[in-house]
Amino acid sequence: MLFNSAGYLFFLPLTVLLYYALPHRFRWILLLAASYFFYLLWKVEFVLVLMSATAVSWYAAMQMGKFPKKKQRRKYLVLAICINLGMLVFFKYLGFFTEFINQVAGIAGRSSVIPYYSILLPIGISFYTFQTIGYSIDVYRGILKPEKNLGVYALFVSFFPLVLAGPIERGRRLLPQFHIKHDFDPTLFTSGLRLILWGMFKKIVIADRLSIFVQPVFANIGYFHGIEVALAIMLKMMQVYADFSGYTDIAIGSARLLGFRLSPNFNRPFSAQSIAEFWNRWHMTLTSWLRDYVYFSLPFKYRGRIVNWRMNLNLVIVFVLIGFWHGPYWNFIIFGLLHGTYIILERTFKPIMSNFNRITGLTRVPKLLTGLNIIATFLLVCSTGFFFGSHPVGDSFLMIRNLFDFSHTDKAILLPLLKNSDLLLSFGLIIFMLLFEYLVKEKSFALKFMGKPVAVRYSAYLFMLFFLLVFGIFASNQFFYFQF
Repeated sequence: MLFNSAGYLFFLPLTVLLYYALPHRFRWILLLAASYFFYLLWKVEFVLVLMSATAVSWYAAMQMGKFPKKKQRRKYLVLAICINLGMLVFFKYLGFFTEFINQVAGIAGRSSVIPYYSILLPIGISFYTFQTIGYSIDVYRGILKPEKNLGVYALFVSFFPLVLAGPIERGRRLLPQFHIKHDFDPTLFTSGLRLILWGMFKKIVIADRLSIFVQPVFANIGYFHGIEVALAIMLKMMQVYADFSGYTDIAIGSARLLGFRLSPNFNRPFSAQSIAEFWNRWHMTLTSWLRDYVYFSLPFKYRGRIVNWRMNLNLVIVFVLIGFWHGPYWNFIIFGLLHGTYIILERTFKPIMSNFNRITGLTRVPKLLTGLNIIATFLLVCSTGFFFGSHPVGDSFLMIRNLFDFSHTDKAILLPLLKNSDLLLSFGLIIFMLLFEYLVKEKSFALKFMGKPVAVRYSAYLFMLFFLLVFGIFASNQFFYFQF
């Protein structure tokens, strides 16, 4: 069931009505049943994987809770990580590894040594696997006590707003909320509705409209050149942002209708002034997960002291994992490697850039310097967009080569682009989205808006809904991150 489907517009209100109609002690049962029903609609077999991940991590945590020392808990942590990570590797990466081994064998002059199997990927597995592993590690570290109620823990893993594509929640943040009685909160409820409306707007009006321009270029990579490729890459990054942040807004908004508060996942990433800052604003629950459970678990010392090359190596490892988490393709590995490399270069040349900005006088014009940093960061992010996809890696390098080929760019191409009303509308919508989010985050627009008369507020809601209905692309397109 897609968030942007008619079925969800029936499912969500019904679940909310039943939730508040039931006594508190029965509400988790309703939410668990609703969450499994929501997930079952994708494929019945997927539920078996979800249940297995839930059962293993719950059992391991319960066993760890019996022992006071980490040494006694370690074997159960290893059990939870190996089985949950093993399922992720089996379903998502088995084909990649078998193909890689066979290619290496082919280079060595041997025929295929491992049969290749194409296995259907259970939807959401990348997200709930990290959630269960994070829970197991927190219990192991003593940060969190194990959840004794298997049903409540199963709800934590399968909660319908986040099971398909996050946010990746921590047990210590979400699990206690299932034990609290949530009385109907009009303020939280209306903020949830606003988030759902805004998320739908970003997905249906902006992201799906941008895909009309992006998809043909990536489907016919050898055909497009110059300005067409440049536009496609920039629009793609905006499409992915509008799509994924739109999903997150709907997820967080849906949870708010029920009284739950999920973690934020985006914070205006295209206002970042460096790649490091970009990743502090983009898919924040993934980056914070890898920071807490991977980065700080890696060694930083060499011969007893902290060394820069160790820190840089750790950064590369984490960002390669970020890329590989997105999909079993070389493209994504290069995508992560590029981001890690950019951050290392930023750290290395930071003193030089600070001196350059001081000598050129840019430090005396902070707004100009900020603007230049934002533009440079955006262009660096776009440069990695060539590799953000499951297309062959050779096609990515072909697109890069075609980007600098302007021999096909003439008035016959430029004039239709400049006069394309849909393209101009898309640019207008992107500017509106970025400006609106700036006003909400930086200028407290939401608080000021809530102080306006009821007629003004509801007129704005109706206008947004009208705009969504008129300009929306109602093709029930899947959200971009569902493939991960």
